[in-house]
Amino acid sequence: MAKLKVIKKNKYLYGKFYHNTFEFRKALHDLFSSFIKKHNLDLKTHNNLIDLRNRTVALLNSWIGSKKLETKFGIKIPLQTTTPSIKNFLEKQARSYSNNYKPCEICGEKRITHYCHIIPKNVSGPSDEKNYLYLCPLHHHLFDHNRLDKKEWEIIDFSVKLEASQEYAKRVRLVRQQRFWQSIKNERSVNKS
Repeated sequence: MAKLKVIKKNKYLYGKFYHNTFEFRKALHDLFSSFIKKHNLDLKTHNNLIDLRNRTVALLNSWIGSKKLETKFGIKIPLQTTTPSIKNFLEKQARSYSNNYKPCEICGEKRITHYCHIIPKNVSGPSDEKNYLYLCPLHHHLFDHNRLDKKEWEIIDFSVKLEASQEYAKRVRLVRQQRFWQSIKNERSVNKS
């Protein structure tokens, strides 16, 4: 009788640390919101305060991510205080709606591409244009599962990405890729003998 493989369901969508800090982030958001409601602010001051709130939350998320990476992998990456951009969001929506995708950064396919996070969201990777790779579905899957071959990996230009994304790619993703390349090399040598 064949045993069924039990798939462990992830309890936390973006990780336990992110989940555990939700109340703090919500309290910070509520603090700013109540201040804005109490005071009759002109539009410019209101928008500046909202921007300050967004930057504060982005800094907190970056700090959470950097602490997770330091704890999990023993690496320090620079804090990135990138805030969500309405312009980037609208551009992404317009490209998706019009089926006008950016080409895959590896193979050039542009019928459909995904926004692939270099620093994953589960370790507080920012939703920032410079933390994305534009990859076709196949290369997105291979990238996320550390299965790109050396030629595919070398095509990616990480130098135009966030400093933290570059560091994560070098210290975490590349190490995992190298393990994969070594396993392929070992498998080939076993098959030859």
